[in-house]
Amino acid sequence: MSTDPAPPRSPPVGAVMVLVLAGLLYAGMIACLNDYQSGGEDAFGRGLSSAFAILFGLALWGLLGILLLIGRVKGEMPGWAAIAVAILLPLSAIAAAIAMDLGASDVWWLAWAPILVPILLPPPIAAYAIWARLPQLHRALPPNPTSAVLLGLVVLLTLAPMPQYTVNWLRQVAEARREEAASLAEQEAEEERRRQNRERFDKLTADSPLWEWAVFFGKNSEFDQEAIAGALKLTHRQADAEEALRRGMGFPLVEYRRLDLAATPAFCVAANDFLRQDAAAHRAPDNDTEYTPDAQPYTEPDDVAVVEWLTQHCDIDDAIAQIRDTVGGYKPSSSRDAYLAVVAWRRGNGFWERDDAARALREYDEALRLRPDNDQFHKSRGDIYFNMARYDDALADYDEAIRLNPGYSEAYYSRGNAYDRKGEDDKAIAAFDDAIRMAPEFVAAHNNRGLVYARQGKLDLAIQDYDAALQYAPKFRLAFSNRGRVRFYLAAYADAAADFGAALQLKPDNVYDALWLYLSRLRAGQDAREALRGDAAKLDRSAWPYPIIAALLGETDETAVLVAAGSDTNPNRKGQECEANFYFGAKKAAEGDTATARHRLSAATADCPADYLERIAAKFELAKLP
Repeated sequence: MSTDPAPPRSPPVGAVMVLVLAGLLYAGMIACLNDYQSGGEDAFGRGLSSAFAILFGLALWGLLGILLLIGRVKGEMPGWAAIAVAILLPLSAIAAAIAMDLGASDVWWLAWAPILVPILLPPPIAAYAIWARLPQLHRALPPNPTSAVLLGLVVLLTLAPMPQYTVNWLRQVAEARREEAASLAEQEAEEERRRQNRERFDKLTADSPLWEWAVFFGKNSEFDQEAIAGALKLTHRQADAEEALRRGMGFPLVEYRRLDLAATPAFCVAANDFLRQDAAAHRAPDNDTEYTPDAQPYTEPDDVAVVEWLTQHCDIDDAIAQIRDTVGGYKPSSSRDAYLAVVAWRRGNGFWERDDAARALREYDEALRLRPDNDQFHKSRGDIYFNMARYDDALADYDEAIRLNPGYSEAYYSRGNAYDRKGEDDKAIAAFDDAIRMAPEFVAAHNNRGLVYARQGKLDLAIQDYDAALQYAPKFRLAFSNRGRVRFYLAAYADAAADFGAALQLKPDNVYDALWLYLSRLRAGQDAREALRGDAAKLDRSAWPYPIIAALLGETDETAVLVAAGSDTNPNRKGQECEANFYFGAKKAAEGDTATARHRLSAATADCPADYLERIAAKFELAKLP
């Protein structure tokens, strides 16, 4: 039997290093827990502290596991204790996390758990690992009693959060049951409400007044679509809408589109009276009262579009005056002025739609006085100036709209139209370029840029634009007509006829498409007169330029048409004389009567207004003459 002494154990350098790292993580975790507890109502700060505390804790428990493994391998640990450690280490980590998540406890003796449990658990675990790594301590601290005491302390601390956790869990279960019961009760109440509404809705008949149907209008009503469909079948819908306004019910002013109401004289009077009385009822108690949406008179809250519709068809001046007086009585504010500006803009749109440019302009001026930074208001006023042939004023408004909204493709398009009317082709093309760059599918911009290219003689570019317009809008009639003209200029007469045929199919009563289709067929060697006779059946014989059609069909004399068009008593002399000269001149050119064709086409070139397509076409036809 050997009596040699046991070899000396190596110093616990590794265990000490792990212990030091664990101590640093332990200090970081404590600091984060302190910040979490003292964070007050700063939810973000508390959440951040909690997250870092968890990260420090996870790393700390990982090092504690390494420390215990070193103690087991390099030192001595009772077998039962090793098994207990393997179980307790993850359980203690879970307990620490649970304690941190508990918050304040209703049980006074557990109030310390959220912060103390994570703080108190690591020391006995670390102490036990160091004790196991240093067997020389086992004489003073025997293995079984020491293991029992230290691991027992870990067990107690691990169990400490469990009572409050159980209480919280039971509360959550009870709360979930209450919420489920409340949800079921709410569902039952909602089902009962729907059942009652369905019963009320099903009782409606063709004799029910419109206002009883109106109860079910609106996006929050499950019967909205059914109610509108039913209301549209009422033979007394219009009369009921007028009576509803007289009774102080404003729903016809919100649903006028969907109800397909007409602005009859009776409706106009009722609407004017309703809006005037309603606005008077919203007066401000004093000049210091703030304007709010609740003070807004009964109009659609988002866009007051009904003002535009009523202005187009009715005289609601009294109502608008009352609305302006009422809203203007509130304390000046951006919201007050914004509402009044939209009312003025809508009024301007309505006057424009009824061809009262002067009043439309005054309303747009008022809208811009209140909201000079609104790009749409500038665009609308620019359109009025454009229609009044005040192109420089229009351009000033379009430029301002673009400055306010650099992505406003429609403003670039309108700018292009204004430059077009001024004859500044390059600037017009540049503006249309910008509109198309921002909205490649902007078919009107493609179409109008094609017109400018055609006027410049850049016919291939014009064709490309019309092709693009038809790619995005295959039923865009104007693009068919304009491409047909360019193909006619290029002497591609069969293709031109196909385009004009497509255009006429889309709008069979368009006389000009019928005329160009006739000329294209004539040039292509087809039976143009008989085809025109069939097309003419769908045209208005009482309106210009049907007399040209009649002459082409041999129903009247060309000279008589020219004389009537050029009469001093004809208010539209210049335009009609231009068109008669061109179409008769183009016919003569197709028939080989060069002298007459030259005479009439030259007259069209000299006398046609600058914006008439026939003026450009006459130039191309003259260039073809031998």
